[in-house]
Amino acid sequence: MVRQKLVIKMLVPLALMLGGCSGSSLDIEAAKNLSKIGQKADIAFEKIANDLYQSCLRTANYTPLQSSTTEGINQARVNAEKSCSEDEQREQSSLNGVNRKTNSKEASLALNNGNLIIISYLTALGQLASDDLINYDPELNSIQDSLVEIPGIQTDVVDAGTAIARFLFRVFSEQERRSTLKDAVLENDRSLRFYIDGFSEGIIKGYINGALETEEIAVDNYYRQYLGNLINTVNSSNVEGIGVVLRDKTIVELDREWKNTRLEIVEKQKIAEEYIEILKRIAKDHHEIKEIYQKDKNPSSTEIRQKVKTYVKDVDELVQRSNKFFKHNVKSKSK
Repeated sequence: MVRQKLVIKMLVPLALMLGGCSGSSLDIEAAKNLSKIGQKADIAFEKIANDLYQSCLRTANYTPLQSSTTEGINQARVNAEKSCSEDEQREQSSLNGVNRKTNSKEASLALNNGNLIIISYLTALGQLASDDLINYDPELNSIQDSLVEIPGIQTDVVDAGTAIARFLFRVFSEQERRSTLKDAVLENDRSLRFYIDGFSEGIIKGYINGALETEEIAVDNYYRQYLGNLINTVNSSNVEGIGVVLRDKTIVELDREWKNTRLEIVEKQKIAEEYIEILKRIAKDHHEIKEIYQKDKNPSSTEIRQKVKTYVKDVDELVQRSNKFFKHNVKSKSK
């Protein structure tokens, strides 16, 4: 499916929503600052989601080499790689879960589409706040089918995300009978908070504690085996002079490579955790605005501008770090 990234902004709509579109120069400046990184924030998460599949491929590449076949192919690696994109047998999950087991490639796409709900909703809030026409991404028409493929997703979380998608379609279809910003916040607050919590758990289960943790175990096993074999082989033979130097250099280089690989995995886990924190702060801010609206009041522009500055700083740092650690993609060799 094709995403319309150029029109998806993550944080500008939040600023408009929270600021109530007061139109002051300071509010406009805050919105402009956010517009510079709104698309980057979306791309940062796309890197996180896509890396779930890439992590599976990397794990396959860390399958220790066995005796090769006559064609020179290591079948264990090929099989491990195929499992990243081929359907496995469906199995019943927990009582409240979805009866669906997905592969890593499907899970990556599902996380991207799951994030689309949040971004599309924030975009709609910004359009309501500024009295613009509401956009609607056709991908949301089949969003339920995609949400069930998020790792560990619960049925009620899927329902919450689908409810938000239905709201977006309704306000898009009823441009002449427009919902107000207040209507949107009051109607969707519970669904948004519940969905963000469940979606965040999907990121944790599928990526942070799932794909990356599995990759870390594979990396450790890989380097332990090769370093152990190297040390044992050398110790059992009569190696002198330059042979000892080359052995020690190889061991040091492998050990450094091992540490750097583990560091990258840990940093990717931290980046995903920080994105989750941003989502949860969005949910918290949304709920605070809902409570203000329930009292027939409007949010303070001064307080909102401070929130905007914090978002700008945190998301900009997140984007920079994601650009550093999400650089290399593994190409699948399996068909």
